[in-house]
Amino acid sequence: MGDPICLSVGWEGDVRERIRRGMEKKTCLDCSAYLPASGKEPTEFGICLKDEAFEPFIEELLEDLNFTSCRDLIEEKKFVGEDRRACPDFEELERIEIDDNSPFGKELRRLADSGELTPDTLESALFEEQVRRIDWKTVPVDDYVRRLQSRDPKDRKSAISGLGALIASGNSAALQALIEFLRSLPPPATINEVHFRKEILWHLSCTSDRATVAPCLIDDLYRTPSNNTTKQWISDILRFLKSCPLDVIEEPLEGMLSDKRFSYRLKKKIREMLYGEEAIWPDEI
Repeated sequence: MGDPICLSVGWEGDVRERIRRGMEKKTCLDCSAYLPASGKEPTEFGICLKDEAFEPFIEELLEDLNFTSCRDLIEEKKFVGEDRRACPDFEELERIEIDDNSPFGKELRRLADSGELTPDTLESALFEEQVRRIDWKTVPVDDYVRRLQSRDPKDRKSAISGLGALIASGNSAALQALIEFLRSLPPPATINEVHFRKEILWHLSCTSDRATVAPCLIDDLYRTPSNNTTKQWISDILRFLKSCPLDVIEEPLEGMLSDKRFSYRLKKKIREMLYGEEAIWPDEI
């Protein structure tokens, strides 16, 4: 075991000296404020963004990589970053370790090997990597819920599609939001309203959690009058329910068989779904 570390009265000065010696090894090239003097071509020259002279151009330089508005100033201020020692305002450049075997690492290697690695292709690859890392199961749905209440049909349609995509990714909040929206709709009275509900159900069908959707659709069967206009909607509901666990749908659907509000044809479909095509009516036993 080595000698224990002792902190003498002058330890603070010793630490400062170590920091100073460490800074002497750093260069401007390692600083987050160092920006290459060209946004398009490789160059050994760069500028310091902490130089007050560049303050009016910071947004253009960083966001748009627009160097034209201060080209003369850049030519005047540029220096070789590797040759200049770090100053007291030095901020360590954030470094990202990239796994060569990850999708992002493989894409960067492909771009580099093919000579296609440019600021634009790097930005595109970074964007794709950010999208890939999003946990779609936890993405907030508040904005989609707000747009569901819009008077603009296109806005509502876009919100429904967005929620559908999240539902397909396992987002339970999106599933609940779309279910509640369907519950809030009055019974369909026109063919357009039927088609609107069919679209919602198509997105709800993207979930593997059939048991959560089933109660809403069963309630809708009770609310929806059976006629030529609504038969498509009722058929879609029954088709969905057929894919649900039997223990979830059996009791409420059996209750419908004795309810006089439902037609013989609808009851026959329910009976076939519950007992099979060759099943006989309970009162025929």
